[in-house]
Amino acid sequence: MVRTLFWIWYAIGALLLIWLGIPDSLQFSNGLFLVFYAAYAMDLFVRGQHKPFMSDWSVNDSNSKGNASMRLWLAFVLIWLGGMAVEWVGVHSGRLFGDYTYSSILGPLVFGVPVTLGFAWIAVVCNAILISHDFGQRGMRLLLLRAVQVGFWTVLMDLVLDPVAHARNFWHWEGGGGFYHVPWSNFGGWLIAGAALSMLLPAVPVMRQAARRGTRLYQAILILFGLISLTEGLPACAVIAGAGAVLAEGSLRYAGSRQIGKV
Repeated sequence: MVRTLFWIWYAIGALLLIWLGIPDSLQFSNGLFLVFYAAYAMDLFVRGQHKPFMSDWSVNDSNSKGNASMRLWLAFVLIWLGGMAVEWVGVHSGRLFGDYTYSSILGPLVFGVPVTLGFAWIAVVCNAILISHDFGQRGMRLLLLRAVQVGFWTVLMDLVLDPVAHARNFWHWEGGGGFYHVPWSNFGGWLIAGAALSMLLPAVPVMRQAARRGTRLYQAILILFGLISLTEGLPACAVIAGAGAVLAEGSLRYAGSRQIGKV
């Protein structure tokens, strides 16, 4: 259900964003897209975790599952709060991401930050985790290794998203310079925030099918904004989007060659 809803919304959004434009009466759809993106990424993450052996579930099975589910949803809430918090700090202090302000295109503002930005952070972090590898590690080692990869994948996506969002007036950067008017410090902020927020989710390997669908989701977001970047005169973003899609595919195939994860 979530998967179908997302891809339908994605197809309609791509048509409007790239070719037709979004009328004022449908501006709310921009923020709603972030919510659907988060819902689909969360669904893939929840369903894609490797489950313990049956012997581990033999005692208090229902309680164990219930507690694990509660911890997972608590982690999602904390990522939403953490994402909103870093955005609030960024907007009001200029730290982490540089000097910028949000418009109301992405939804109602709470202390200067659209409420949908928390969902955007959930989406990006979960999606990056889905395409990160465990390399046979577990526990804290996996958590740290995954955080580094999440930082990389989130920055790669942001190199495409932020210039396009600035060009489409989703938010406004003060001053100039940087990468298409986006300060370089912003990408360092994304690296730190993405890596840190990923550590709120359990260090559990992801199954092969979830990794494959997560890769397709990541590629779809890059391709969508890469195409939009061409309409906005941002060719470097389109090149990065293409390179990112290829890297994600190569990463997935590499994982398959190492037999990391199971279908």
